[in-house]
Amino acid sequence: MRVLYLGDIVGEKTIDVLKDHLEDIKRRYKINMVLANAENTTGGKGLSEKDYKKLKTLGIAGMSMGNHTFSKSEIKDYIDDATIARPANYTTNIGKEVLYVRYNDEVIAIVNLLGRTFVNGPLDCPFKKMDELLKTIKADKIIVDFHGEATSEKKAFVYDFKGRVDAVLGSHTHVQTADEENIDGTLYITDMGMCGPKESIIGDDIDSIIDRFRSGIFGRLAVANSKNYMINGVVLDFNTKKIERVNEVYSV
Repeated sequence: MRVLYLGDIVGEKTIDVLKDHLEDIKRRYKINMVLANAENTTGGKGLSEKDYKKLKTLGIAGMSMGNHTFSKSEIKDYIDDATIARPANYTTNIGKEVLYVRYNDEVIAIVNLLGRTFVNGPLDCPFKKMDELLKTIKADKIIVDFHGEATSEKKAFVYDFKGRVDAVLGSHTHVQTADEENIDGTLYITDMGMCGPKESIIGDDIDSIIDRFRSGIFGRLAVANSKNYMINGVVLDFNTKKIERVNEVYSV
C-alpha cells in the first residue's frame, strides 16, 4: 500500500490547487490512499464544514488536526461523524482519539497528537497518551501525526515508539524537513511541510509577519496571496518500508 500524507493545508485557495493537481500526483506516485493535515484550511485557522466536505470530495480518506482544531467552533457540530482525528491528548471528549480508515482488507489507524513544548493549552502527555491508545488500537497499520513545535520532542517520540507504530509524521511548522528515514520499521519525518502559498511566511501574508517581528505587536494575520502554490507531503510505501518526500510547485 502507498499512502500520500499531505502536510498542513493552508487556506481555501489551496483546495482549488489540490482539485486541479491531486489526481496527477496520485497517478505519478502510484497512490492508493490520501490523508492530510487540515487544521489550517479555513482562513488559516481551523476547518469549516464546507471546506471539510470539499476535501472529502477530492478523495481525502482521513484528516488530522492540531492546535487549531477548534478555532472554527462549528466543528463541534460535525466532528463526531467526520473522518477526522483530533489531537488525542486534548482534554475533551469531542471528536475521535483514533480514526480508522479502510483500504481493501486493511485497517489503518490514524492518531493525532499535540506536542507540549512551546504549545499552550491543557494537554495530556502525548507519550503517555500513546501508551494508553496502543492497548486498545486494533489495526493493520498505525500512523501518527505528531503536531508540534520542537524537533527534539518529535524525535524523542519516534525513538520511544519505533517498531510499535508504522509511521510518525511531524506537522505544524509548515517547513518540510530533509530527514525522512525508516527507524527500526517506523517511517519518520520531522515535518511534512505545508500545502499552500509559496510566496509567504509559513502560509501567512509576508508584510504582516515582518511587521509583527519589527513591532512586537500581534496584529490580525491573513493567508498570503501567491502566484505559486506548493504541495508538500510524504509517500509512505508500506510494502517496501520506505518514505519519500513530495514537494511540488504549481503556478495559479
